[in-house]
Amino acid sequence: MKTTGMVRRIDDLGRIVIPKEIRKQLMLKEGESVSFTVEHHHIILTKFSMLHKLSPTIQILLERLYTKYHNTFLLCDQNCIVVCSSDGLAKYQRRELTKDLMLLLKQKKEQIELTMDFYGKQETVTLYPLCYEQEVQGALLMLSHQTPYYQMDQTLLEFVKDIIEEEIEACV
Repeated sequence: MKTTGMVRRIDDLGRIVIPKEIRKQLMLKEGESVSFTVEHHHIILTKFSMLHKLSPTIQILLERLYTKYHNTFLLCDQNCIVVCSSDGLAKYQRRELTKDLMLLLKQKKEQIELTMDFYGKQETVTLYPLCYEQEVQGALLMLSHQTPYYQMDQTLLEFVKDIIEEEIEACV
């Protein structure tokens, strides 16, 4: 664990100010939530993502998609890959998003398909942004290995995207 050397006092209400440099690095904005974890006498603050709450349910869904299409399916928030189908667990689970993916998430509000460098390998990636109140929360990603996107039932993938967005809304 890397220390920053920054020290803050707890006020009489138990509040701590997160230093501006850390908020900027984690892209934390006013009003966003953080989650707390205690590990071996350490308090770990993490930028909260509703998608982390959904991961067990979504894991089953992504597995079913993998079984049907033999493509890798991933769910990411704005910072990292939250969950993926079993064929991608070792390679992608909990990895931070590349800068290219972060930019695509910020720019796109609709589904896109492109060929890109995906963690060191050229992949055809289909990206379905997941939105809540017109804000992109993350994305459903598909890496086309066996079944090209144009041969898939696009209505099914739209349906999966809609289910995930409804689950996000239910978590709020």
